[in-house]
Amino acid sequence: MNKYIKITGIFSISLILFFASCIDYDFAEPEKAVYNPNIQENTTIQELKALYTGELTLIDTDVIIKGTVIANDKSGNYYKTIVIQDSTAGIEISLDAYELHNLYHEGDLIYVKCKGLYLGTYGGQVQLGADYNGSVGRISEPLIEDYMVKTDGGKPVIPKELNISAINGNLVNQLVMLKDVQFKRYNVGDTYGDVVLKEDKDTYVEDCNGNSIIVRTSGYADFASDIIPEGNGKLTAVLTKYNQTYQLKIRNVNEVVMLTERCGAFFDEDFEIFANYDPLDQYGWFTYSVTDASKTWYASEFGGNMFAKMTGYNYDTNSADDNEDWLITPKLDFSNASSVQFSFDNASNYSGPALQVYVSTDYDGSGNPNNFTWTELTGLNLSSGTYTWVTATKDLSSYAGQNSVYIGFKYTSSPSAGAKTWEVDNVRITIN
Repeated sequence: MNKYIKITGIFSISLILFFASCIDYDFAEPEKAVYNPNIQENTTIQELKALYTGELTLIDTDVIIKGTVIANDKSGNYYKTIVIQDSTAGIEISLDAYELHNLYHEGDLIYVKCKGLYLGTYGGQVQLGADYNGSVGRISEPLIEDYMVKTDGGKPVIPKELNISAINGNLVNQLVMLKDVQFKRYNVGDTYGDVVLKEDKDTYVEDCNGNSIIVRTSGYADFASDIIPEGNGKLTAVLTKYNQTYQLKIRNVNEVVMLTERCGAFFDEDFEIFANYDPLDQYGWFTYSVTDASKTWYASEFGGNMFAKMTGYNYDTNSADDNEDWLITPKLDFSNASSVQFSFDNASNYSGPALQVYVSTDYDGSGNPNNFTWTELTGLNLSSGTYTWVTATKDLSSYAGQNSVYIGFKYTSSPSAGAKTWEVDNVRITIN
């Protein structure tokens, strides 16, 4: 019987194609599917997330939520995941299927029958899915439509407009729009994702006050190889959070519109993007140990403030070691500048040589600084000790017009001169 149906179907299709090739018809567009399930939500997404007990939590009652799809796997920045949002909260749902965007479009309204599903966490954030070896995992493909039911009335979610400083945990997994933002200078011209290693990549957007947030992009995103724009404008994305770090996930690169002139400082580094004890040879910065590679500049935190720190003191021997260590900025392009102003905060303690600051126009960005030409900046206001912060300023307008400028902070110590601790923060450059 099955064989008969298949053969007949093929024959019928052939006849249809034959006649269709002879006659010119105007076909009407197919009617849009109508979804009107006899279901009613009884729980908000916020109330659902509140059911999480701190460990993998089975939903064993008839909990039903309703939400609008705000993200799917269409661009490749999400994988086997959709994100839904209602008026109270948003949540990621893990689904073990490909091409989810063909079934769950942005703006679709869906019910989720949660009984039999599990709440768990990834990176500290509650997700909805199935039990996978004691952790939250993906709902298997044959069961997806048993739990998730589309309904009519869906429409795209209007993103919440806010400033970076207004971001908070209640907005996680919701669609947001940041206005008057720009990518940090050292990200401009780079790509959104790591298209070589196919790994997630972090870039940063900042506002005109220097507040910043991570933009995290998968190496598999279809816009991973796109070039990050230079200008200022708006960015629409889903707000996420990994442990204590807020992140943005772009759905579509067309939702990054940065066409106006940049604002704020030309370069502004407060080291808040680094974690405590992070090495500083990342995010465009470069460190080089000329002497004693066991010590280098690193990120440090005190009182909730991050800064760059260096000491040549050897705690094992309770003495100072011979050290020459450089902390060097990303390459700075002053081609369009008529004047350049440079400033940084610094603090110190104990005894030892003073911090030295240099400028180079021939440094290659990676080699031993002593193999290149550096000009020392003199007359700087440097901390006298007791970890007292002071601000040093310098007019660098003589470098206006240069397209490859590096600023290097040089630390030295020795058994005879001592090992003073130096801290650097709020490295800022403005141009006109």
